Amino acid sequence: MDQTRKLIPLLATAASLLMAVALVIGAAAAPDPFKGKWHSTDVDGSYQTLHIGGGPGSSYHVRYFDDGASVCAEDMLTAASANGWLTASGDTLSGVIQVYCLFSPPTPYESGSDFEYRLVGGNLLDQHGITWTH
Repeated sequence: MDQTRKLIPLLATAASLLMAVALVIGAAAAPDPFKGKWHSTDVDGSYQTLHIGGGPGSSYHVRYFDDGASVCAEDMLTAASANGWLTASGDTLSGVIQVYCLFSPPTPYESGSDFEYRLVGGNLLDQHGITWTH
């Protein structure tokens, strides 16, 4: 009986330590809110996708696609894409990436475009006020 009384506090301490370790592991394994495939409708009505993957440090590799970019052609029959790196600062992902209008051959649009995405309620909000969802 005396050994049982000594064992109970030891077991309680071990259980507490295991719970603390599980909480730390669970917090460390929380999914990155930026990563994934995002969708939106552009202000001109075209469909856009954004793939965000991890990178070193606070950088993220992104691939952007617009199936009818009005910046490339007024008739919106020309798609546009961008591929590059954005940097996270708090809840904002931003940077400058070269956008290509997908003529044959692909043609750069201006010298580079500003991209900015802010996390808002589980979605992304870009610099044009467009909401992106998973």
